[in-house]
Amino acid sequence: MYGNIVAMGIVMSTDPTKIVMGKPIGQNFCEVAVLLANKLESPLFIKDDNRKTMKDAIGSHILWFLQYVYLSGVST
Repeated sequence: MYGNIVAMGIVMSTDPTKIVMGKPIGQNFCEVAVLLANKLESPLFIKDDNRKTMKDAIGSHILWFLQYVYLSGVST
């Protein structure tokens, strides 16, 4: 998966205390609303009973590693 865009979505939160998928976001993750999956069978980093692959996550909020999030249109 490295270097591949597996999904497109919206970063909803980076608040380390917010609970997503039953876990606090923490320092290394962010909350992402998954809109479109390019690689349907890509495994999620954090799984739960209902979501194990990108296909399962479409339309929901998941935890995703911050280091693997590419922010389009953001200037630094």
